[in-house]
Amino acid sequence: MRKTKTTVGVVLAASVLLAFGACSTTPSNPGSSSPASQATGSKILSVATDNPAPMKAVIEAFKKVHPDIVVTTQEAPTGYEEFLRTALAAGTAADVIRTFPGTAAVTTVGKLVAANALVDLSDSSWASQLSGSQKAGFGVNGKIYSVPIGALALGPVYNETTLSALGVSIPKTFTEVLNLCAKAKAQGKVAYSVFLKGGSGLLTFTQTETLVYGPNPNFTTEQIAGKQSFAKSGWLTAFELQKQMLDAGCFNDGATGTEWSTSFQAVADGSAVATIAFSDVSGITALAPAGTKITIAPLPVDDSGNLWLGVSDSSGYGVNAKSPNQALAKQFLDFMASPEGQNAYASTGGAPALPNTSFQPTDQNQQVMLDYVNAGKTAGWPDQLWVGAESGKVLNDMSQAIFLGTVTPQQAVEKLDAAFATDLAAAK
Repeated sequence: MRKTKTTVGVVLAASVLLAFGACSTTPSNPGSSSPASQATGSKILSVATDNPAPMKAVIEAFKKVHPDIVVTTQEAPTGYEEFLRTALAAGTAADVIRTFPGTAAVTTVGKLVAANALVDLSDSSWASQLSGSQKAGFGVNGKIYSVPIGALALGPVYNETTLSALGVSIPKTFTEVLNLCAKAKAQGKVAYSVFLKGGSGLLTFTQTETLVYGPNPNFTTEQIAGKQSFAKSGWLTAFELQKQMLDAGCFNDGATGTEWSTSFQAVADGSAVATIAFSDVSGITALAPAGTKITIAPLPVDDSGNLWLGVSDSSGYGVNAKSPNQALAKQFLDFMASPEGQNAYASTGGAPALPNTSFQPTDQNQQVMLDYVNAGKTAGWPDQLWVGAESGKVLNDMSQAIFLGTVTPQQAVEKLDAAFATDLAAAK
């Protein structure tokens, strides 16, 4: 998924699942990277992607060690979902195809595996490196089908200049969160400017990373099996904490009608201390005075100091099960999983999905993300394994309803459980 200033804002205004499912595409210049006519006598491999910039960086790095292999790209900058669906049905899909974690959209690993479109990569040397959340997002029934690449973090992003002016630092406990809210309010500022116009589950996601998905990366799998529920989990606690923060004056007035651009501007100009965003904060720094430091961190949910950061992979790449070049495709994916491949992909933004000591962060948010990855304290985004769209829609509604006071936390989780049941029934 391309993270320009525009697309970051669009993504943040929607649910994470829809954002990833919507990195979707219409072919443009298929095979534009290296036409087959230039590859006489060489091995030729094709890659389907809707995000060509980082992929071309990988291809250039790959050429240096495999000059005899010509890698072409089938580029689909818009309409990728329909493009890939059509190509798979026609038998013209690329040898290597871009995939997305989870099970909701056509281009997710779960749906592609169900369609027998991906090769099992469990025996690959890099498969054992995947974290629990990566195995859940890029695997099915314990088997791995895609190499994750391009990691991004999600959480509150703080204006450190504003924090310093208030005489506080980034909170590491919930008590410190409430202290920040009090100090910000006393100075006529907003602690956390959230944008809920149209609904957004991002605030809840940042809380459930520590409450639910970090400690138990298999929560959604267990939920699908009927062994977990929103109502009997940390989701209830998350909504209760939001009510507590509302009562403490932590949030901006009119949050349910606030758009992402307003919150970004508030953090940039210092009228708000933080908002909820991805680790690519270029959309905020572009609005802020030169040198402003915008830093991501987990959102504390108690005073234990036990924090998990939401980090997930924008996509992965798998081998087309009908490719005649599967051995070559696996060789390319092995390179993508290597430090050289991961670092090349991250050179256009984000960070390696598979951490390595040779990657050199270029900003503090890449470093924060890598610190939590290396510590094993990351969790995937909750909706990546949801089986349908109703759960996300209801979460958007509940995110607004909690702020409006029209539902209790208990009622909110019960409605979410009903929506999840609806999605499960539709998926059968």
